[in-house]
Amino acid sequence: MTIYVNARFLTQPLSGVQRYARELLAALDRALAADPDLRRRLGPVVALHPAEPVADPGWTVIERRPVPDGNGHLWEQAALARAARDGVLLSLGNSGPLLHRRQVICFHDANVWLVPEAFSLRYRMLHRVLRPQLARRAAALITVSRYSASELAARLRVGTDRFSVIPNSAVHIRSVAPDASALQRHGLKRAGYLLTVGNRSSNKNISRLVAAHRLAGPALPQLVIAGGAVPGLARAGDETGARFLGRVTDGELRALYEGAAGFVFPSLYEGFGIPPLEAMELGVPVLAARDSALPEVLGGAPIWFDPRDEVDMARALRNFAGLSTADRAAMVAAGRKRALAFTWEASAARLAKLLEQLQQPVGRTSVSAVRQIRSKSTARLMSRR
Repeated sequence: MTIYVNARFLTQPLSGVQRYARELLAALDRALAADPDLRRRLGPVVALHPAEPVADPGWTVIERRPVPDGNGHLWEQAALARAARDGVLLSLGNSGPLLHRRQVICFHDANVWLVPEAFSLRYRMLHRVLRPQLARRAAALITVSRYSASELAARLRVGTDRFSVIPNSAVHIRSVAPDASALQRHGLKRAGYLLTVGNRSSNKNISRLVAAHRLAGPALPQLVIAGGAVPGLARAGDETGARFLGRVTDGELRALYEGAAGFVFPSLYEGFGIPPLEAMELGVPVLAARDSALPEVLGGAPIWFDPRDEVDMARALRNFAGLSTADRAAMVAAGRKRALAFTWEASAARLAKLLEQLQQPVGRTSVSAVRQIRSKSTARLMSRR
């Protein structure tokens, strides 16, 4: 039976969801190329995308096939459902066709419920209706952390045992060439600033971090904020010594990571938390909010703080500034070790195992087998971290 991939993500701008799909499928493609027996067990893997120009993802085994008749949700619900009707469908981007029952779908987080201000009203309304229906109809569900599984299960009204945890990785940041002129262009000195990333969403908690940085005192390194504009904070940033760089390229971001004394991540809610893991991957000490999925993902490597308490955030910043060279080196080593626990190859292996289970004949036995392997493999995965 053919495994079809909902490759609508190939037509979308690159963000965390699209990167997950691209990196996970690239790792699966490498595994298929290296293992003829895996290719035999899984059968053909065909990525279906709207019939419009897309960049070649570089797969050598996974076939790419355009499907005409539009784009967006309508394409997904009609054209994609028809094209994939004779196989298993893998949808990695929070949505998929309602009429396809042998579907594996990945919901990355419960943000449309927990962080509604980050989405348009239309998007929120659509996904709050669509996702519960998809969850009930899907053959299997994927998410990126145990925390997300718990939050999603409560809102989708399904059991947490329905989810396989197939996490993100930060290895991709190493494939990005650093912009060698970024620090000079922004007037920054190596190891002379603390970096954070943010956007317009209040969930990113940048205003509270700016206040905590001011409260912590003038001895701290400058706070540098990369990403979308934070409404109402440009003037406050000037007053506190914070720098707002605006949107940066991937090459600039890598250079900013590697030039920073430390990386601060004050987000109130994250289904996984890729930026602090990227910082750890590159050997940057991390200070992070003890909230949502971050303790699960980052382990014991960061300096933790309460993201809702500016005094506690300021304490963490002062403690970091007072660390000895040896203590900072220990943080770097712990962060690198933690980042090694997350690889796209390991995630692709878990995905392949799940897909292989769904290749069994339709019936109660196959559904039971999938749920059993999800529960056991998720328990093993998280016990190793």
